[in-house]
This record gives sequence, C-alpha cells and structure tokens, in this order.
Amino acid sequence: MSLRRWPVPLVALLLVVGGCSPPGDAGQDDAVAELRAELAARSETETALSARVEALESQLDGLRGDRSADERLERTDASLRSLAESIAALDERLEREVRARETVAEDAATAASDLRATLADLQGRLDQAQGETDELRTLYATLRDRVDRMQQG
Repeated sequence: MSLRRWPVPLVALLLVVGGCSPPGDAGQDDAVAELRAELAARSETETALSARVEALESQLDGLRGDRSADERLERTDASLRSLAESIAALDERLEREVRARETVAEDAATAASDLRATLADLQGRLDQAQGETDELRTLYATLRDRVDRMQQG
C-alpha cells in the first residue's frame, strides 16, 4: 500500500502516533519529507484561507452595517417624503382658507356698505316722515285753535 493514496492528515497522524520507520530507509524518508512539506504548505494555505475568510466576514459585517444604514436612510427618506406631503397638504388647505377668508371679508365689506346705504336711506325716510309728522301736528294745532275759536265765538 502506497502512502500517496492516503489523505495527508491521516498520514501525518500515523507518523505522529505510530512513529517513523527505522532511519536509513530513503524511500520512506523522502515520503515523510514530502508529507511534511505538503503538510506545511497546507498549513500555510489554511492560514491564508482563514485570514481571507476573516477578511470576507469583516467585509460582510461592514456590508450588513451599510445595508442597515441604507435601510435607516430609506426610512428617513420615507419619513421626509411623508412630512413633505403633509406640509404640502397643509399649505394647500391654508391657501383655501385664505381664499375663503378673503371672499368672506369682501362679502362682509359689501354687506356693510349696503347696510350703510340702507341706513342712510332709512334715515332720510325717517327724517322725511318726521318732517311730515311735524307739519301735520302744526296743521292739527292750527285747526284745533280755529275750531276752539269758532266754538267760543
């Protein structure tokens, strides 16, 4: 059975546990040296791969952090858009209220002007009626005096 067919960790284990063949066997010494070199190369490769895996895991953690930062940014943007929509709706409502208030103010000014004109007209009519009433009272008083004089005389 050849040592080259066995997996390297198993061969290394056999060498450690079982010991080596007696010194002087050049074929086995070459195989052991070759296994040791392969084991050292695999160890270096494993170390390099472990370092690379750690670097990739660190990079992945960074990307996860970036993703959560992106998610927070998206949530913030969504909140900002929502607030902007609310402000736009409030601004539109305020403009409608201002237009309605201006319309009401114009209507009130027109109504006040009409009321003043109506009051002036009514005051004129009242003054005219008062004047007519005064004339009729004077006429009544004059007629009463004449009737009294006629009855006495």
